[in-house]
Amino acid sequence: MTKFDGKEAGITVVRSLFSAVPFAGGALNEVFFDYRSRVKQNRINTFSELLSEFFLEHQEIDPESLKTEEFSDIFESVVRRVVMTKSKQKHERYRDVLIQHIYEPHKSAENAETYLDLISALDEMAIRILSEHARFSVDFARLEVECMKADSRSRQTQEKIDKLKISHPVDDTAIAALQPQLDGELKAADTIRQQITDRQEFRKAEYFQISASEFLYYKQTLYAKGLLIDKGFGTFGGSQPFTRMWTTDFGDQFIRFLLA
Repeated sequence: MTKFDGKEAGITVVRSLFSAVPFAGGALNEVFFDYRSRVKQNRINTFSELLSEFFLEHQEIDPESLKTEEFSDIFESVVRRVVMTKSKQKHERYRDVLIQHIYEPHKSAENAETYLDLISALDEMAIRILSEHARFSVDFARLEVECMKADSRSRQTQEKIDKLKISHPVDDTAIAALQPQLDGELKAADTIRQQITDRQEFRKAEYFQISASEFLYYKQTLYAKGLLIDKGFGTFGGSQPFTRMWTTDFGDQFIRFLLA
């Protein structure tokens, strides 16, 4: 006895209904079934070419690593998303998820599905905005340390000058010798602070050549997905909501995953 295929029966019914529609029935059947199937197949073919290019350039990869149950699962998840978009950039990002899984299967498996969902949900502008915030977080951490060191050096030099000024007798020669050093240290600290300010141009919509409302929408979207956090609003002397956004640990991990 032939097993009943509910899905196939459903398709047959829909085809019959479309065929009964005057003038447009044939076109609807083509769009919903024939055309859509071709579109999906073309997207899979395009993605296959991207993968083929990678494997041709990396023939050192052990084929056995592609035969695991884990890789099969993630591959199926990727292909399912590939057929839903024509974006080459998303296809490339899906490919990169697979590549990460090949090189670091245990490290990427835990978050792979989450990352795939984010790639599907976020367009390239959202990812770019997140990436700029993540880059600034790295720069800020480095510059903050440099600024603290510069401030410490200038304080130490200032303390030496202050002690010389109250000494008996006052050593004007030593003070004069230390003053250029202090000026240089103060200037170095100011330069670093200016670098921190200059690196925050990405906080303006004009930096991304989009409108203020679009910029706010993207930041709110990234905030809702736990990728950005608002560190300015609600603090003493803080700014308007969604103005001073920073990447969360999860946002940093996601961007590092994409860049890897």
